[in-house]
Amino acid sequence: MKIFTRKTNRQKALISYGRGPEGEEVMINITEPKRINVKTIVAFVIILPVMMWLFSAIYGVDSLNVTSANYFSKGRYVILSSVLCGVLLNWLIQAVVYVIVSPKSDRKFATRFFKHYNTLRFFCEGNLKVIHFRIANILAHCICGYIPLLSGFIIGDVSVCYFGLLSMMFFFDETSLVWRLRRYSGQALCRYKGDENMG
Repeated sequence: MKIFTRKTNRQKALISYGRGPEGEEVMINITEPKRINVKTIVAFVIILPVMMWLFSAIYGVDSLNVTSANYFSKGRYVILSSVLCGVLLNWLIQAVVYVIVSPKSDRKFATRFFKHYNTLRFFCEGNLKVIHFRIANILAHCICGYIPLLSGFIIGDVSVCYFGLLSMMFFFDETSLVWRLRRYSGQALCRYKGDENMG
């Protein structure tokens, strides 16, 4: 699809919308830098103190130390695990969901590094609908971040909360994208705009 009837009000639109031969289409510009900068940092700075305050209010100040031998005995293990979970496991779950929700579709999974923005993105090429994108991302994000964060509060282990929060920071950009796609029909085709499509 060459022409879009509406774009976001940004100079380089992350999401463009229009109608093509197959109906409604939503184009996601995967070359745009991931928002793991200002918005992610601000979210982390706000969420972390709130999480620590709630946890200490429930379990006491001493509970904020990462000393649990059951899950993460040292802080560096929390960081390493959150990177693996927030990136690799997140991508794996998304890929599995895409295959399950539409097994007959001709699709290819790819990761692409954009040197200009130092951005690494995972995406799916093929007959992907917005509803599939939502399901895959929401499920992956819940498993990799939101459920561990909540579980840490339930079991009283702050290291699990740290793990969940750090994992969330790696896909905060994707969560933001899912939120921005809420205004579009779930049946609209979801396509990606990469280097070869950039003018």
